[in-house]
Amino acid sequence: MPRVSAIVITLNEEARLARCLESLAWTDEIIVVDSGSADRTREIAAEHGARVFLEEWKGYTRQKNSAIEKARGSWVVSLDADEELSVEARADLRRLLAEDDPSVQAYALRRKVRFLGKWITHGDWYPDYVTRAWRRHAGRFEGGLVHESVRVKGTVKYLRSEILHYSFEDRRDHLARARKYAELWARNQFEKGRPYIWSDRWFRPPLRFLRAFLLRAGWMDGWRGLWIAGVSAREVFWKYGRLGKLWREGGPKAED
Repeated sequence: MPRVSAIVITLNEEARLARCLESLAWTDEIIVVDSGSADRTREIAAEHGARVFLEEWKGYTRQKNSAIEKARGSWVVSLDADEELSVEARADLRRLLAEDDPSVQAYALRRKVRFLGKWITHGDWYPDYVTRAWRRHAGRFEGGLVHESVRVKGTVKYLRSEILHYSFEDRRDHLARARKYAELWARNQFEKGRPYIWSDRWFRPPLRFLRAFLLRAGWMDGWRGLWIAGVSAREVFWKYGRLGKLWREGGPKAED
C-alpha cells in the first residue's frame, strides 16, 4: 500500500483536535503545523503520534502548503482540526488509496456540518464537496487569505462518504466568523484590484438568501436553515461593504 500522510494545521484546538486525529490514525504519519497555541494542542498532537511543527502564521494557503512539504507519503489526506472522517470515509479512503488507481489523482468527499445540535443536510452547506485526498505531487493549496482549496492536476473522483464538520460553537461564533471571512475576502479582493460596484452590495445578498433558503431547500433544516441563509446573505453584504470602504480609504488602516 502506498504511504499516506495526513496534514492538519492548528491554533488552540485542544477541545476538538483529538477527534480529528483519531479519524486519521490509519494513515502512516500525521503532520501537525501549529501557529503558536497557548493551550494543550501540541501536547495532544504528540500524544496521537503526530510530527509537530511550530511555525508563525502565514495564512491558510501557505500554512497548509508548508504541511504538504513536510509529508513523506505519496498520498496526502488533509483535515481541519474541527473535522473528522466518518467511519465510511475512512474505509473508502483506505481501500481506494491501497488500490492506487493510476487514473485518479485525488478524491473529494461530502462535508456535513453540525450546527446547534443538528446535522445540516440542505442549503448552501450540503452537499459541500471538498478535495481532501490527493497524490502529493499532483495538488497544492491555492487561494487568498481565506477559503483556500486544493488545485489538482488530473482527475478528481467524487465519493458519497462524508467529512463531519463541527465548526461553530453557537450563533455568536457563526456571526463572528462571517465578519472575519468578509474582512479577509475584502482585503484579498482589494489587493487584486477588484473594483467596488455599489449594486453588488445591495443585490447579491438577497440573491444569496434565495439560493440558500429556497433553491437549495435550506427551509428543510427549519429555523437553522433560515438562520444560515440569513447569515450567508449578511456576510455577502459585509464583504462588498468592506470592499467599498477599502477603496474609499485607500486600503486597510494600521489598526484594522
